[in-house]
Amino acid sequence: MFITRRRAPFYLKVCRELLELFQSHRGKSQRELSSSLEALEGERTDFKIFRGLAKLLQEDAEFHPVRDIDYSSLRHWVFLRAQNDYPIVSKPDLLHKIQRHQILSEAAQKFNLPAEQMDGLLYGDLPANQILTSFKTAYTPESLLKRYNLALAQGLLYWARRIRVVLFDYYRVVFQYLKLARLIHWIRPLAPQGIEILVDGPASIFRNTQRYGIRMADFLPGLLLAGNWEMTADIAVPQGIKQFYLDSNCGLKSHYTGLPLFDSAIEENFFKKYSRKEREWTIEREGEVIDLGKTIFIPDFTFHHTDGRTASLEIVGFWTPEYLQKKIQKIELAHRKNLILAVNSQLNCGREDFKGEVLFYRTGIKISDVLQKLEKVGC
Repeated sequence: MFITRRRAPFYLKVCRELLELFQSHRGKSQRELSSSLEALEGERTDFKIFRGLAKLLQEDAEFHPVRDIDYSSLRHWVFLRAQNDYPIVSKPDLLHKIQRHQILSEAAQKFNLPAEQMDGLLYGDLPANQILTSFKTAYTPESLLKRYNLALAQGLLYWARRIRVVLFDYYRVVFQYLKLARLIHWIRPLAPQGIEILVDGPASIFRNTQRYGIRMADFLPGLLLAGNWEMTADIAVPQGIKQFYLDSNCGLKSHYTGLPLFDSAIEENFFKKYSRKEREWTIEREGEVIDLGKTIFIPDFTFHHTDGRTASLEIVGFWTPEYLQKKIQKIELAHRKNLILAVNSQLNCGREDFKGEVLFYRTGIKISDVLQKLEKVGC
């Protein structure tokens, strides 16, 4: 159940209590933390929300053994040493306690460990005995609450058959996270602007649905980084298929960091210099999507003239042989007469490798060269 604005004040207090509890258990075992969480939960009726918030903090917490030692070797030595005192009695008696103390004392001496800590060290690597040392995220009550709502939305996508995303900006950022999640998808441009992304969901495949569901959930925070978008997901439930809708006004916040706006210093410097003054040709970062059938092509910059003409600029500034070959193939597939290429002159290629308008640069792209090409190809 999503925590709404009306219920937020109450659960902000719960978040604050949980954060204080976790902070107070630094240096204590995971078993002690679990016990304290049970006590704080008590008999509350909203235990699902409470446990969900606590789970986020537990996943964010880092636990480590008290000492950095080889616990398997320690136990192996102790058990071999204990064989000399077989048979093991069903109930510990005084003799058994003396033998145990003697064996642990010998182990402490052999492994150079404090004898008084041997009872705890013997199984110190087990999760329940590990110590809370730190947290990966500096949560506040507000950010924890937002992360909880996002986690609920991500959980729904575990059961998605398909999601449809309509995206109007930040294409590169969203595509990057789409690729990182390794999702099966199709992309097509929409008129007059924007693109449609169709993604197969975990409920539409027959194997590894849990793993694929995790990847689907991992994509959602990347989508939230876009400024203008819509998403409709077909969710498989026992009653049939239900639709889950989100858009850029849903209020969910991403905990991912946005990617850099520019791929290189060449791109950034050119954009900043070009934007310093008003021109008849205005510049836009990744403002056009070109449909190539099985894939798409998004030029680095799109230019709009005051008289309605448009043109695009693609910068080919770094390469591997494979990257350069794919880039050339995409450019050829585009068949765009109003596409300008700016190619690094140090690349292992020449004018004959490209069709259309090409300008070469070495350390930076000259604005005058671009303006000259724009007047030639703009349409």
